[in-house]
Formats: sequence, structure tokens, C-alpha cells
Amino acid sequence: MVVEIFFEMRLALLFSAAGLLALAAPLGAQAMSLDEACGKFAGKLSAAQAAGDTQKAQKIYQQGSARIASRFNGASCPNVKPPTP
Repeated sequence: MVVEIFFEMRLALLFSAAGLLALAAPLGAQAMSLDEACGKFAGKLSAAQAAGDTQKAQKIYQQGSARIASRFNGASCPNVKPPTP
């Protein structure tokens, strides 16, 4: 019986700690504006293009455009042009 109570207490403590971590995680995240997201997107795309990796640039453009649209209600980054093959 003592072992069972001890196990239940440890389990409750573990779940409490996990719950606190889950609550604290969103607090550390900061919201990013569309301009910031577009700047980050443009930087990643430029780096791939500068490296001459056209496949990676194409993938970054496709995924980045979709991600921007989904996170910013259909918005796009007018300053980010599609990579040329």
C-alpha cells in the first residue's frame, strides 16, 4: 500500500511538471509580424540562391509561400519573387 501511494504521488508530480511545461511553452514564443516573416523567408531563399541550389530554392519558395499564406490569412510577400530555374 505504501508503494502504491508513493507511485501515485510520483506520477501526479510528473504530470504536474509536464502540465507546467506545456503552459510555459507558449509564453516564450513571440508572435511574428508579416514583415518579419517575409524578411526571414527572403533571407532563406536568398541563401539558397546564392549557394546555387536551385532545387532547395524552389522548395523554400513553395513551402515558405504556403506557410505565409496559412499563418497570415492568405497574405503573400510581394518583395519575395519566385526563384528562376
